Amino acid sequence: MNVEGTAWSALPPLVAIVLCFITKNVLLSLFLGIFTGGLLLNNFNPISGITYSLEKIIGSMADEWSAKLLLFNLLMGSGIAFIWRLGGSKALGDWAAKKIKSRRSANVWAWLLGVIVFFNDYINSAIVGNVMRDIFEQRKISKEKLSYILDSTSSPVATFFISDWIAYQLAMIQNGMSAAGITTLAPMAVFIGSIPFNFYCIFTVLFVGIIAISGWDFGPMLKAERRAELEGKTSRDGAMPMLNIDFELGKPIEKRPMIMTFVLPIVALVFVTIFGFYYTGAAQGGQTLIEKLGNADAATALLWGAFAMSLVGIIIALSFKLMSVAEAMKTFLEGFKLMLLACAILVLAWSIGTVTKDMKLADYVVSLVGEDVSFALVPAVVFLIGMFISFSTGTSWGTMAILTPIAIPVAYNITKDPWLSTTVMTGTVFAGAIFGDHCSPISDTTVLSSIFSGCDHMDHVNTQLPYALLCAFTALIMYILYGVLKLSPFILLPIGIVILVLLTKILHTRTLRKLA
Repeated sequence: MNVEGTAWSALPPLVAIVLCFITKNVLLSLFLGIFTGGLLLNNFNPISGITYSLEKIIGSMADEWSAKLLLFNLLMGSGIAFIWRLGGSKALGDWAAKKIKSRRSANVWAWLLGVIVFFNDYINSAIVGNVMRDIFEQRKISKEKLSYILDSTSSPVATFFISDWIAYQLAMIQNGMSAAGITTLAPMAVFIGSIPFNFYCIFTVLFVGIIAISGWDFGPMLKAERRAELEGKTSRDGAMPMLNIDFELGKPIEKRPMIMTFVLPIVALVFVTIFGFYYTGAAQGGQTLIEKLGNADAATALLWGAFAMSLVGIIIALSFKLMSVAEAMKTFLEGFKLMLLACAILVLAWSIGTVTKDMKLADYVVSLVGEDVSFALVPAVVFLIGMFISFSTGTSWGTMAILTPIAIPVAYNITKDPWLSTTVMTGTVFAGAIFGDHCSPISDTTVLSSIFSGCDHMDHVNTQLPYALLCAFTALIMYILYGVLKLSPFILLPIGIVILVLLTKILHTRTLRKLA
């Protein structure tokens, strides 16, 4: 039975995603999705299916990038453990009680910090999560809200600022132009020109600010916020937080809580990671900062940063005699335990991504688009395809690699306009790719947002999805308007923001009525 590149190829990710929502058990759902792929690729032989599934899981763990990211997570757990046990979180909470007076200001600070930390999506979640997690707990803001802010200011921000993404994105643009035979444009110029057409990412980042300032939550998120505010429960009863510091580590050492025990590990994380980006990039060659950033080994840089964070925690513990050597090593290992569930989910999420590659899901989705589509519909169609691929596979980079070399030639063949076809299609592809990376339950950035907010993973997905769909719906309207009317994106963006504000207020009011 030939299933590659057919409708069957959509079954494994659909099984995983649907079961995630039904069972709330992410590990089981992801494994069953992988196993479904194993059955389909092995003529429904269960033994071969299990063997295939285990091989994919082992392959995901053995991959160098994945192994470095897993160790990064474990070391981050140790760094977080030292911050907690040494009283850094308590000191930060005491400071926050004086400086951050309201729930609104906490939300706004988290949003702004997420925009500021733009150079890597993973480190964005780690830094903002570590800085704001205890502040949100103190202000009785739900874990779901923090995880949403982390997720919405990680990949969406990284995709249109100068981050470690830019070299990959420029390479994808070059691939698309080469496929179309376009030689008159520079990839960097196209990238800059595409930013106004990246409607989904722009709307997503701005929407966080709208929600943070107005407080107009709706749907499951409003229920979570009212639970936190009125009942004092930042997580729902029965939730399984991806990071439960209180339970795993117990009470912090309170004999000498110092703000430096929070600040210094975070500063070490940031500066060593930035140095790692520069050093590993420069070692591979390149004259300009962008070239060095493009050549950087992001996984290695993140690993160095997390190691530095843990090392600074150990140094503080021993220097100020807050811990013995034995206690410091115990805390170090207990930090690893914080991240075991998260690492397991990451491995299975990567594994199901390789299953979708083996089954050629992307080829099937692309084949559904006819060659005689009018350009009026091309931006909207490409955006929808990108959304589906990225949500089903959980990878934005894979979606960019699949769609960019197809979308640009299709648009150029219709319009014969190199600037329009490259900028519009690049912005559209990147927007669709980020949708799944932002909100798919099998996306690594979605998982990391759950980790560093300490949120139940499916609670994060369920509360975030209505917000992501509203931004995607607004972006889709803008792509249709552009295709039909050829309006400038600088006209469409304000229109989209007005639509977002109006729909948010309407949905907020309706949810309040239901809850009343």
